[in-house]
Amino acid sequence: MKLQYLSCLVGGCLAMLPAASQAKDSKKDRNADPRPNILLILADDMGKECLGTYGSTYHTPNLDRFAEEGVKFNYATAQPLSTPSRVELLTGRYNYKNYSRFGFMNQDQHTFAQLAQQAGYKTMIAGKWQLGTNSKLPAHFGFDNYCLYHLRYKGNKYAQPLFEADGVMHDDCTQDDYGPDYFSNYVMNFMEENKDRPFLAYYAMTLVHDPFNPTPESDDWDIDPKLRFTAADKYFPDMVSYCDKIFGKLMDKLDELGIADNTIVIFVGDNGTAQYITTPMKDGSVVRGGKATTKETGTAVPMLARWGKYDLKKHTTVDMMDFTDFLPTFAEAMQVEVPQDWDVDGVSFLPVLKGEKNPNAREWVFVHYKANHVPQAGLEKYAARYFKNRRYKLYSNEEFYDFVNDPEEQRPIGVGKGTPEAEAARKQFQALMDQLPEWKFTDDNVPMVVLPGLEPEHVGGGRDYVKPAKK
Repeated sequence: MKLQYLSCLVGGCLAMLPAASQAKDSKKDRNADPRPNILLILADDMGKECLGTYGSTYHTPNLDRFAEEGVKFNYATAQPLSTPSRVELLTGRYNYKNYSRFGFMNQDQHTFAQLAQQAGYKTMIAGKWQLGTNSKLPAHFGFDNYCLYHLRYKGNKYAQPLFEADGVMHDDCTQDDYGPDYFSNYVMNFMEENKDRPFLAYYAMTLVHDPFNPTPESDDWDIDPKLRFTAADKYFPDMVSYCDKIFGKLMDKLDELGIADNTIVIFVGDNGTAQYITTPMKDGSVVRGGKATTKETGTAVPMLARWGKYDLKKHTTVDMMDFTDFLPTFAEAMQVEVPQDWDVDGVSFLPVLKGEKNPNAREWVFVHYKANHVPQAGLEKYAARYFKNRRYKLYSNEEFYDFVNDPEEQRPIGVGKGTPEAEAARKQFQALMDQLPEWKFTDDNVPMVVLPGLEPEHVGGGRDYVKPAKK
């Protein structure tokens, strides 16, 4: 079907477009600046099992083709929940150092967007925010432009969306309008306006997080407008498919602009799929989502990447990565040093995108997770700290698992009871654990840091939002 875009534009969504003069005023000769553009796409609540390239039965042809052209990471590790992952991704630091509470990022932190600005890049974020309720925060954290849901107001994010773009609240969308289309169109407009200079675009998708509503390509979308707000698990495959469609649209835009060869594109999930979603796989098995848990289904996420100008001999990698690695990777690509006082934990995986062996490839990844102040009751019980490699995992309470053979982590391996390989991993992980500050599951996270002028603003959601009177 053809989606109707005009209704929201009449109400002023044209203000979403980044000003052309901004790009022209700072236009650079791209032939003289070989540094790549960066497009980071973060899917919301999407575990590995959701993509066809990882064995899913869901319809994801664009992402599957992208995996065949670029690099598929088989060992990408996120935090088990949204905000902890986003803080770690933006700052390159493990949560025990800087994570304070759900829906917030401490305002004294540095981000890869700030680093990009220092490198002369134009920066943008679109989609989901969930890092503090103040309209000044995107700029504070390094984004020149933004188009965001869940910045000050948490209204609808799918049919009849409510969002804010560059200081303008868009509260006049109708039930014919679909949020992911506006967010992705904003990304494309940004790329077009800045195609002649290096840019970093961060698209934090709202898909495929609940509520699981029909998409414009679902059968129920056209049957009755009221059904567009119906939540049901049956719509989840449609949302995965629409996520894939938007990805394809963004890739086509890069080709249209002639900048695909010099753009690094990364698609990654922020944590596992919702626990009440079961995904049928091509091999006949069924995978239940593990969001908020520290099992592999909670932290193993899909990650696909490509730097267009490189023809790769291999299209999969066994290199491990976690979310602290994005910032140093972007820094290397932008040819800028990360200040030492930023205290970043990650390592760059840029060589992998060039088809080269990474001299700093990881032997382990680390998860420190305690999402206190979580709005969903009971999720805080999953607090954990652990090191793992491709097979073994050691928690800070000394529980040790072979999670390949024991994915539900029901059979801890006692000290000295594992294979020589397992015991070597345990010894390595324990030595790493001993270097960390002491921590207990009951310990609080680091204190909140709120800077003057960035205090939280009143947040209304859905029906609580009151459209300001016209002056």
